[in-house]
Order: sequence, then C-alpha cells, then structure tokens
Amino acid sequence: MSDEHTLELQDIATDRDRWSQHAGKHYRELAHWLRGVAAKCRLPNPQRELLSLASRYDRQADYVDGR
Repeated sequence: MSDEHTLELQDIATDRDRWSQHAGKHYRELAHWLRGVAAKCRLPNPQRELLSLASRYDRQADYVDGR
C-alpha cells in the first residue's frame, strides 16, 4: 500500500475514534429531537413509534457510553 493510502486509512481511523467518543451524546440528541416530534404528533400510533425509537436511542447511548 502506498503512503497516500495509508494517510487516508489513518484519517478514517481518527474519524471513527472521534465519532465513537461522542456517539452517546449524538444518540441522546436524536432521542430528544424524536420526543419533540412525537409531542407535536396528533396520531397516537406514530407518536408511540417515535417515543419507542427515542427510548431505543437512549438505550444505545447508554450501551455506547458503557464501553
């Protein structure tokens, strides 16, 4: 592998590490946003699905932060 490809692989690894450090925060932000959308939703079934997805994102954030 040439040096220019090695540099790209290092950049990818750095981005992956940086993302994984903030993944829990990102999942929690998404969960918060989904709850806001659910609060504006008038239909009960879609609202329930949005709240369920928000709960799953909270659990994923807990899992990611626990690693």
